[in-house]
Amino acid sequence: MNKKTKRIFGAIIGLILVIFAIFGWRTMNADHGKKDIIIQIIVNDAVIYDNTVDTNAATLAELLKEMAESGEIQLHYQNSTYGMYIQGMGTSELYTENTSEKKYWTYSSENNVQCTKAGFCDSADNLLIADGDSFVFTLTSFE
Repeated sequence: MNKKTKRIFGAIIGLILVIFAIFGWRTMNADHGKKDIIIQIIVNDAVIYDNTVDTNAATLAELLKEMAESGEIQLHYQNSTYGMYIQGMGTSELYTENTSEKKYWTYSSENNVQCTKAGFCDSADNLLIADGDSFVFTLTSFE
């Protein structure tokens, strides 16, 4: 191997190690213990769901999928480049986004550490949850 090939190979190995280190750090810091999370879903200014959910999920996405699988909520999403993209939520009825009316699902938290530190909530796949966190999901019109 020539010098240039060795450098490229070394850089690739270094990048792989960094990726595994980040994944390992996130996995180690993810709290899979029992916790209570408050979930509120708002459609047309009406609260259609307001409940405290017991979970062992580490991320908001895991919690939402768990709630959908148990039938507690309806959830329609797709995986995007940025993670879970929520397209519809509800309880007895599924309320979906409406791009022609510029209505989209948003969520916020006033007490989640990541959300308050950044000033916004990250992708649900990357958003670690802790006991006592509260999240509000709203079908919002953007003008």
